[in-house]
Amino acid sequence: MNTRVLLLLGGVHHDLEGFAAAFGEIVGDTSHTIRSTYDGDALLHLHEDEVDVVAIYTCLGGAQKDGVVAEDLTAEQTGALVKWVQDGGGLLALHAATVLRDSNQAMRGLIGARFLTHPPQFDFTVTPLARKHPVTAGIAAFNVHDEFYMQDFDADIAIHMTAEDRGTVYPMVWTKSAGHGRVVYIAPGHTPSVWATVEYRQLLRQAINWLTGSLD
Repeated sequence: MNTRVLLLLGGVHHDLEGFAAAFGEIVGDTSHTIRSTYDGDALLHLHEDEVDVVAIYTCLGGAQKDGVVAEDLTAEQTGALVKWVQDGGGLLALHAATVLRDSNQAMRGLIGARFLTHPPQFDFTVTPLARKHPVTAGIAAFNVHDEFYMQDFDADIAIHMTAEDRGTVYPMVWTKSAGHGRVVYIAPGHTPSVWATVEYRQLLRQAINWLTGSLD
């Protein structure tokens, strides 16, 4: 089976081209075809393009840098993605994909959270919970120097990995269902050092396999 992955990029504050290259190296092989795009309208044609997994590495939600304001996906684009996932598609939401306007309840509901803030980058440990899941199978706790995301998350997410900051534990990896489809969110992923981490790379590969139903 050839898994067709659409990688949607966009926004500010992130090395989007660098991540696209790393993602291709981590996931790309003879059984995975990856198409990268900055065009949100690609979400309008997921059924026609026979996409199996949508991966989103964006920083939108009105985020600003050097006078550039990164708006959210349009209501039409978001609605098309939500319907496609509910029809059985797989969504891999990565790092700043949760940077959304508070009014974007459709995307927040699909991913399961909305970004609130992060302190300056520091070293922390991402730790798996005792609960077993195919996405985190065989992955031990690992250390990263990264942005530590603090988020307003929904009660229906199934948390699989966490990290601690100043005595408070925050979810770092979770899954959820949406209709007939599946969603995985992975919070770390700002820098090349994270992308090069063995455990992070394994997380990405296993997430995609679980989203397509080839790993259960």
